[in-house]
Amino acid sequence: MLNGTSIDFFSKGQSTVETATYGSESVATQTCAKQIMDLQQTLRYLGVPIRGQSYMFGDNESVMNSSSLPEAKLHNQDVALSFHHVREAVAANMLSFIHIDSALNPADILSKHWGHQQIWTLLPTLMFWYGDTADQED
Repeated sequence: MLNGTSIDFFSKGQSTVETATYGSESVATQTCAKQIMDLQQTLRYLGVPIRGQSYMFGDNESVMNSSSLPEAKLHNQDVALSFHHVREAVAANMLSFIHIDSALNPADILSKHWGHQQIWTLLPTLMFWYGDTADQED
């Protein structure tokens, strides 16, 4: 989301085969961190000042803890590259990795099968912005 507007959604099949959920979530986290850093750089090229850090939300708590807590240790060497790439971005205050429950995750609307009642409260987050976006704070 940028200025209250969804500007990017990324969905594709995995480019690598992982044997566990932790590995596939780590690779997805690395992809997201790279996209955030790329978008920040693009905005800088366009003259937009970047204040503070970006927020990355994930529903896998073990990946979030290992990627954002400095005292966390890597127990799976297969995902070392993803692990260190995300930890570097978090340590540099480029992004903050926050856990979000799957039932509250707007990204899951587009990637899982839900009933209308289950996602109705999440739809306005993606579809509607109330107010004038030109009145955003500097």
